[in-house]
Parts: sequence; structure tokens; C-alpha cells
Amino acid sequence: MKLFAAVALVMAADLASFALIVPLVGIGAESNGIMARGYIELGIYGVAALKVACTVAILLLVYRVRRNRALAAGLGILIGAVGVAGNLSALLR
Repeated sequence: MKLFAAVALVMAADLASFALIVPLVGIGAESNGIMARGYIELGIYGVAALKVACTVAILLLVYRVRRNRALAAGLGILIGAVGVAGNLSALLR
């Protein structure tokens, strides 16, 4: 259960950092074209929907993996952490 919570927490941090930073620096700083399009078309609600869908997909993957579940969760955590790092790096540009 802790693995699922860790994945969800990091993915939530990715969404929160996006929601806080993009209004400050503009959507042009977003390197993920899917997220940028979601923001342009539907605003933060579009991005939230995409990130929730991604989180659910990752959690389902973690659930389905019987062996090396920690590895699968670690990859999900890494994905979220890269998102947070990317959002924070936009402040440095």
C-alpha cells in the first residue's frame, strides 16, 4: 500500500508544481507537447485530467506486476519526480 501512496504523492506533486509554475513562466516552458496542448485547450483541468489518467495507468501497472512491484513503483515515482524537476527548472530559465 505504501508503494501506491508514494506513486500517487509524487504524481500529485507533479500536478501541483505544474499548476503553480506555469502561470508564472508561461506554457512555452512546458516541453511535453501533450501537456502543453491539454493546457492550451482545456486549461489546468485538461492537465489535471491527463495527469490523473497517467497516475491511474501507472498504479494499474504497479498492481499488475507481481514480481518486482517495488521496481515498477520506483519507475512511476521517477516519472513523477522528473515532472517536478522539469517544472522547477522552468523557474531557472
